[in-house]
Amino acid sequence: MLQIPKNIHYTKHHLWLQKIGLYDYYVGITDYGQKEIGTIDVIELIENTLKLNEGGQWGVVYGINETFKLVAPFDGQIVEKNANLSSQIPYINTDPYQYWIAILTTQSDAPALLDFDEYRKITQ
Repeated sequence: MLQIPKNIHYTKHHLWLQKIGLYDYYVGITDYGQKEIGTIDVIELIENTLKLNEGGQWGVVYGINETFKLVAPFDGQIVEKNANLSSQIPYINTDPYQYWIAILTTQSDAPALLDFDEYRKITQ
């Protein structure tokens, strides 16, 4: 059964975002996304990408079934990349909402993100 927590935000590109400050969010891959990708081998973040443009690519996830682009959910910046990500990759397939890829920030009070009901509709 597909896990979709109610207390976080989502994107149509299968990323989850958990608000951790006024403008900051942990970002990871949703349960639906990791199931589509299959067993994740590598998560590669584009090296010199600190500034994000909404819809722009900031990384790639390589899996057995599919290669998955990480698409910026809003204009903003990468505040921090998860330094432990390479050792956590195997766990994303078993518990995707516990392992984040990066912390992103935006200057918008209300970026256009999906809530639980909106995300559930696009995954069914």
